[in-house]
Amino acid sequence: MIFIGNRYEITDRPVYIEENKLYNAYDAERKVNVKIKIIENNRYVSIDFIPNLIDESMIINDLKCPYILNIVDVGVHRTVDNLLYYIVYENFDGVSLSTLTRGAYLHLDALIRISTQVVKALQAYKSIGKHHGSLKPDDILVDEKYAIKIADFGITEANRGTNIRCSGNLKYLSPSQLSIDFTDIKTDLYCLGVILYEAVFKKFPFSEAHTEKQLMRAIDKGVMWSKINTNDYNQDFIAIIKKLLERNDNLCYKNYNEVLMSLSQFMYKTSKISSSDINDLATKPQLESVLDKTGRVSPEDFYKTNQIFLNDIDQALLKQEEDKKRNEKIEEYEEEKTKKGNKVAIVIVFIIVIMILGIVVPTFM
Repeated sequence: MIFIGNRYEITDRPVYIEENKLYNAYDAERKVNVKIKIIENNRYVSIDFIPNLIDESMIINDLKCPYILNIVDVGVHRTVDNLLYYIVYENFDGVSLSTLTRGAYLHLDALIRISTQVVKALQAYKSIGKHHGSLKPDDILVDEKYAIKIADFGITEANRGTNIRCSGNLKYLSPSQLSIDFTDIKTDLYCLGVILYEAVFKKFPFSEAHTEKQLMRAIDKGVMWSKINTNDYNQDFIAIIKKLLERNDNLCYKNYNEVLMSLSQFMYKTSKISSSDINDLATKPQLESVLDKTGRVSPEDFYKTNQIFLNDIDQALLKQEEDKKRNEKIEEYEEEKTKKGNKVAIVIVFIIVIMILGIVVPTFM
């Protein structure tokens, strides 16, 4: 038996404990099942990490976001050789996204469900001015209905905004974290892009790297989309992944509302997921739909703050389609009218010419 903090028994029975991995555990004091993660102290971890993480855990739990795995305890575990930090989470019956994608290809319905919930979790944390900063598939737990819970919220914030660089984090460091140790919304969106790319193509989007410098060089070269056969994949979903990985400020997503809008529009295009399916995933919607008088939806101009109602999107997209068809009919009518007008004009000209000829010819005779 492996006990952490003289209280938590790791029930997965590992031969040895891997750093930065979620384990199933049993809380001997409260007599409940929990999840636990061990982090080894390193030069990137700030001296006030644990006190800060306690504060962050209270803030996260107060959010009451259904997609965030709540922290129930944090502490220090000392061994003969190492100083370890442990983070205890509420229990959740699911497997990691990395495990799920390792064995089989996820169908688009599942990817859209998972992506939408991840974005809503990140958006909830961003609503209090904070960023995840260490998102990776190992920490996204998925149950049999594709409902999710995400761990590691608060860790980067508790470390003064710096990723702690523990095992498994290197691949998912963003360009800004690699270059200047800066974490922002683009960091989390970029990481989501990497995660979705791996879920779809079963490989890392950049060349293999073992150091931060190597990874930065690989990222600078960009994703070699020309060498990837995307013909067998949904092009609209690939476009979302491309935009998540985009580093150009003018071409990338600016906020979570835009990502949710893209996912919603994709959902309605494919017609594989109903609005009731998505509504079931959320206890309350995330954005408020604001439509202009034409009924057109523009994420940049008309989607503001708070809550998005899928029925509003549905009606707006239907209205868009109706307006498009109506405009096409008007254009056809105008074109037909123009053609008839041209024909009438030609006939009138022809009659006038005949009349002139009829008058002129007798004069010469």
